[in-house]
Amino acid sequence: MKNLVIIGLLAFIGISANLPNETKIGYVHMEMVMNNMPEAKEMMAIIDRFTIEKQAEVEKKKMTISKKLEAFQKKSEAGEMTEAGKIIAQNEIKSMKSELDQLISSNEQEIFSKRSELLSPVAKKLEKAMDEVAAKLGYRYVFSSADGTGNSIVIVAPESDNLTPEVMKHLGIEMK
Repeated sequence: MKNLVIIGLLAFIGISANLPNETKIGYVHMEMVMNNMPEAKEMMAIIDRFTIEKQAEVEKKKMTISKKLEAFQKKSEAGEMTEAGKIIAQNEIKSMKSELDQLISSNEQEIFSKRSELLSPVAKKLEKAMDEVAAKLGYRYVFSSADGTGNSIVIVAPESDNLTPEVMKHLGIEMK
């Protein structure tokens, strides 16, 4: 049994000798860097304006439906509509609500596409900067410090492996 442990230990030492001495792993607070990149700020301003325009379209459609519904209710309560007229008006309102749902869905897709289109070059620039900093400092692996929802995925890591300041410096961004 003792011989097996010694053989296993020698085998492990032999395998370890073939691996690089130290695999450096770093992390970057990507959201922080992105939020401070001037081009990202510009793109976000464009996306915000685009989103406001799309929301205005939805609000206009909602207002039209609301007015139509209010007019229908007044005429219906006053007895000014026939049963056939009520059915026609209800179907028209139902159709308008369906169009509103389609508009909302379409706008969400357009906003997502616009965001991807505008932020993709910025993300590529950040990725390139991270690659260059990692190579310069000898890091083989670099993680984002958070997932897409802002939740931290790097739980414990030494500050010395935080590449955020170096990436920001590489991009010409001043730390705040």
